[in-house]
Amino acid sequence: MAYVLAWVIYLAMAALLLLFYERYVAPLLASAQWRLMLRALVAVLLFTPGLVAGHGDAVHVVPACIAVLFGLLAKSPETMAKAALPLLVVATLVYAALFALAGRRPAAPAAPD
Repeated sequence: MAYVLAWVIYLAMAALLLLFYERYVAPLLASAQWRLMLRALVAVLLFTPGLVAGHGDAVHVVPACIAVLFGLLAKSPETMAKAALPLLVVATLVYAALFALAGRRPAAPAAPD
């Protein structure tokens, strides 16, 4: 039960951080493309799950960014690489989808002189 409660609290805080980004950081960026790319990066970092081995054969689902930080603190490059793999895969898929959608969008009309 504590595991589920911890995930609920983490997801609520991650949603609040994403809301903070939308409310206070995004308006400071001039380009809509930069806002979209940074929004996707924040969402990928906060919401991508990762797997870590527990005691014995147990495998736990944890936030991938937290697993990377624990690998960094433990000075374990192998653990850090395993934890970063889901982040890299999800980020690649998200940005590929964003670029594909941007390529299908019609170009903005030029401003009249």
